[in-house]
Amino acid sequence: MRAAVLEEYKKPLRISEVDSPSINESSEVLLQVTATGLCHGDIHIAMGEWDSQIQVNLPIILGHEVVGRVLQSNHDKIKKNDLVLVYNAFGCKNCKYCKFKEYQFCEKVKVIGVNLNGGFAEYVKIPDGDNLVRVNTSDPIKLAPLADAGLTAYNSVKDLEENSKVLIIGTGAVALIALQLLKLKNVDVTVIGENQLKLDSAEKLGADEVISIKREEDSYLSLLPGKKFDYILDYVGSTRTLAESPWLLNKKGELRIIGEFGGVLRAEEQLLVLRGLRIRGILYGSLQDLKHILDIYLKGKIDTLTTVYKLEDINEAITDVTEGKVVGRAVIVP
Repeated sequence: MRAAVLEEYKKPLRISEVDSPSINESSEVLLQVTATGLCHGDIHIAMGEWDSQIQVNLPIILGHEVVGRVLQSNHDKIKKNDLVLVYNAFGCKNCKYCKFKEYQFCEKVKVIGVNLNGGFAEYVKIPDGDNLVRVNTSDPIKLAPLADAGLTAYNSVKDLEENSKVLIIGTGAVALIALQLLKLKNVDVTVIGENQLKLDSAEKLGADEVISIKREEDSYLSLLPGKKFDYILDYVGSTRTLAESPWLLNKKGELRIIGEFGGVLRAEEQLLVLRGLRIRGILYGSLQDLKHILDIYLKGKIDTLTTVYKLEDINEAITDVTEGKVVGRAVIVP
């Protein structure tokens, strides 16, 4: 099969012919890949920026936002020709996290496209059909971002109260889906970011206010004078974005950190205690969350904002995403 293979960090992915996967164990499923979203996480891995936190053995096929059609199945509930969306974290199924289907927190977790070969290929092996969600849609390509961007966005906002004031930091795919979900509630949303093209999209998607960061030295406090928020959702996670966020929270407000750009958070103890602030990390979501965001999408309530690239053009897609040219999600089609 054709695949885009990461053979060396900081080098382009190599399009090559590799052996097709085969299934042998019970519950394993073989998919013909329909589409796979290109996440910033894929780029972080390809650049070697996460090698100290995540165990990746090269060479590997990246791609963890996968939608595909079943070619073979050893799982009793997944049948040939089923169209499925992949929940990409595979846990031990025995620990306290797995019992709540929060496999992303399992100490033994394996992730498609990170620890196991992923979806930037014509075929992908799924270790356990329990992680597959059957779908009926005429446009499966637009489903792919739901497997991570949509799921993470949903998990980051699902319990926010109506009438809250929310600041979204960042304008990537996860942030723009989260914005759409928040506007389904009666929530006032301000979006702040650097990319004007994406800010324009945020405005069209219903943001109550968009704030453009035009200079590296611009302070969030100066750009948002006198404003306070009940929730700040940081979809960047850099030291810069984290530095001032606690100061922009109302009393009993909450900072949720979703982005993984390697930032360091420093917050004054008295600020947190005297104002009753909360800080929470958001990692992916549960299998049930994936089913919820899929249902919202299939009801036509959100758009996944996809730009399609062929598999052989994946390095061009990586460049375009890195340079901020893609609004929403780049999606790779074999």
